[in-house]
Amino acid sequence: MARKTSSQHESRAKRYDLHFPVYFREADSPTWLAGTTENISYSGVLFHCPASLALETTLELRLQVAVNSEGIGPAEIRSKGVVVRLEERNSPETPNALAVAMHDCRIVRPPAFNGGPVGNA
Repeated sequence: MARKTSSQHESRAKRYDLHFPVYFREADSPTWLAGTTENISYSGVLFHCPASLALETTLELRLQVAVNSEGIGPAEIRSKGVVVRLEERNSPETPNALAVAMHDCRIVRPPAFNGGPVGNA
């Protein structure tokens, strides 16, 4: 059975089921961790990852998005965020999920996209 822990109780924005790589790290950490998005909205993202972080942990995020319909891409959405919910799963087949409220988002098109975090930004 999954256990949900949350620090916020506000109305939720519409979620879009989009599944793509997300790289994240705690603020000022040199180590990037990887996960996969479950859904995303204009205010945040829910993603699966092996890590279990405390509520209100500040993160840097890099969401890698694919080519759009005009053939432009790939790109990254880079943002800062705060963990607002943790869904601990009791099954090894289903990793934990972190809900992160995002802010300071920007879209970046790296010149040499290699599938992992790019640069030091």
